[in-house]
Amino acid sequence: MSVTGRSPAGRAANAARRRKRRALMLLGVLLSVGLLAYLAMGRVAQVRRVGDHVHWVWVWAAVGCSLGSYAMVGMALGELLTLLGYALSWGEVLGIALVSTTANYFVSSGGVSGFALKAHLLRKRRVPYGITVTASVLSSAILYMVLAAVIGQGLIYLMLHLGGTKIAIMESVFGLLVLLVVAVPLMVFFFNARLRGRLTKTLFHWANRVTYAFSRAEIPREEFEAFELQLADGLERVRGDIRGLTLTVGYTCCDWGLCMTSLWCAFRAVGIHLPVGYLSAGFTAGMAATLIPILPGGLGVVEGSMAAIFQSLGIAWEKAFVAVLLYRLAYYLVPGLFSVLVLWGLKMSEPALLEDAAVPENQG
Repeated sequence: MSVTGRSPAGRAANAARRRKRRALMLLGVLLSVGLLAYLAMGRVAQVRRVGDHVHWVWVWAAVGCSLGSYAMVGMALGELLTLLGYALSWGEVLGIALVSTTANYFVSSGGVSGFALKAHLLRKRRVPYGITVTASVLSSAILYMVLAAVIGQGLIYLMLHLGGTKIAIMESVFGLLVLLVVAVPLMVFFFNARLRGRLTKTLFHWANRVTYAFSRAEIPREEFEAFELQLADGLERVRGDIRGLTLTVGYTCCDWGLCMTSLWCAFRAVGIHLPVGYLSAGFTAGMAATLIPILPGGLGVVEGSMAAIFQSLGIAWEKAFVAVLLYRLAYYLVPGLFSVLVLWGLKMSEPALLEDAAVPENQG
């Protein structure tokens, strides 16, 4: 939705918010580095010995599983866009999925940063605003619902087999509740027409009040009506294609399955063969810790929680710690660095830029 006439006061407020976000990000990074240093303190020699005997073939296998996981996120998004009648090339949807997902991990904003980036990149590809919101929110809701199921079954394992690890259980309960609080209302909002109509009108009214306060301009009513029509039409398409929706959920399940396999490969890299129950318990504690605000991707807390869980299962702490670091390298750092190049490619391939580049050639 376009709004014109932004005032100097609005620009100043946006600049202040950006400075605040940067300060919070810096604080989060410093806290994470401090936590990692504290965890390794006193065990540097043991950790170094484990690091000297890492089997790097398994680390590359973990990287491969991680990239496969991100590809499944793209497949799910692509399937949803096809259902909604706005199919993009697989290269585009895989790239958008990669950069938006890594943004969620590196910028601690409860998923808002990744959602906003996904919506922005889709809009640049001329996907209507209503379809953009529908695809972005539905893909996020399905992702969180499947993750909630994974954390739920891992929590059951923790409660049955690890009664003494109260902190890990509390983390998992917190993570499960956060995911359900986010995902369930989104599902209800999108599939309950009456509630959706009331909420979209209320949100439109609030958005207009905020917009007017900063810019003395309002979002045109016809843009809201077009958005509401696109939203309703898109959801009807999704509800009417059970096969496509099932495929989307299936891709999301494969995504989390490959993510867990990446963790399993990281443990194989330090010579540990994890049983499925152990893998589920440790993965649950780690994913719950990533939901902690401020810390980027839960850095520091994830490593400590997962190492503690695996130690309680009889695995040497230093081996568990190195394995988790390798997993973080494979699933977070490598794809995150790669996504910077992918984002640049996505920006350079936006239709508007390509058309502008083609104009001089046509004129010549």
